[in-house]
Amino acid sequence: MRIVAFILLLTSSTLISQEIKRVDSERSYINYSGKHFLHKWSAENKNISGLIQIQNESISNIGIVAKVSDFKSGNSSLDSNSLRVLDALQFPNVIFKSTTVIQENGQVIFEGVMNFHGIEKDFKIFAKVTQLDKITQLSGKFSVSLTEFLVKRPSLLTRKIDDEINLEFDLYFK
Repeated sequence: MRIVAFILLLTSSTLISQEIKRVDSERSYINYSGKHFLHKWSAENKNISGLIQIQNESISNIGIVAKVSDFKSGNSSLDSNSLRVLDALQFPNVIFKSTTVIQENGQVIFEGVMNFHGIEKDFKIFAKVTQLDKITQLSGKFSVSLTEFLVKRPSLLTRKIDDEINLEFDLYFK
């Protein structure tokens, strides 16, 4: 009986010192942009799902999911081509899960695994952390190589689009 009480005490104190916050999809977005020698393009996803775990007032874990089909450029032709190139029916989500989180001086480094186009890769993402009342804001930029995720780059006038896609995010958790 004492062991059960002790385990309950440890479990409850752990639960009290941690907090889970959800992405505020009204304010959050992820944007990607790419280039071809003839033009540039970008698309934005405002339908992000995700959680952060806060322990002892520091972020200890993060998980983010974005549907490929929710990225909108404002150009339906570009959007449908993107869905085809990214095999969105077969690989509908982009997922990031942290394995290690280092937070210091208003910046956080998320080391984890990104699953994109059916491929999992270790990734390191740097973000600025801002605390606004009970809302935690994470913002940052990083790049992804399409060939590392086995995406066949389309070409126009015999030249393929650039391999590097730039991502920018502004995520609010409440």
